[in-house]
Amino acid sequence: TLVGVLTKGIMDDGRGFARTKVFNFSHEANNGRTSSIGQEIMGFDGQKVVEPERVNASKNQTWAHIASNSNKIVTFLDLCGHEKYLKTTMFGLVGLLPDFCMVIVGANMGVSRMTKEHLGITLALKIPLFIVITKIDIAPKNVYEDTQNTLIKIMRSPSVNKTPIVVKDSDDISIFADKLASNKVTPIFNISNVTGEGLPRLKEFLS
Repeated sequence: TLVGVLTKGIMDDGRGFARTKVFNFSHEANNGRTSSIGQEIMGFDGQKVVEPERVNASKNQTWAHIASNSNKIVTFLDLCGHEKYLKTTMFGLVGLLPDFCMVIVGANMGVSRMTKEHLGITLALKIPLFIVITKIDIAPKNVYEDTQNTLIKIMRSPSVNKTPIVVKDSDDISIFADKLASNKVTPIFNISNVTGEGLPRLKEFLS
């Protein structure tokens, strides 16, 4: 859903509209689970996002438009979250050599066993990471706060030894972006794909 919102220039409707625009197969759209490696691009002209001309344009048309109008491009490798497809996610991380890892956690779901598994793999491969907590518009406040606190505790633990920073509107995003490559700082973004809360800061960070 987040990749759909970021790369297609649309908001989600809370019922999976945005993710239908980036799934590779119909069975993924039917059960809501990514089972393959998706690839999407996001272009920037300075800090301004270059959005597709049409949401339903083919990938060839969309990518050609973004590539010709951007001076900077971010490629997303959209990997699987479900345990059943862990091997596919492993292949994406090991075989496709991403520069950074964006770990997405649902505020209403909490930190699951698979979240810890994905964090562990990312840390073992020494890929600099940042965390995006989504669905803050529907999560009960206590569950949302517990999810965030658990992630902060994991990042601060001796085995991880990173400095988690919850990003606020007043923060200088460029400092976090510069420090991310050192693999010591872990920015945490809180966003909603439905209301758009927190998305401008995440886009600025990606740029």
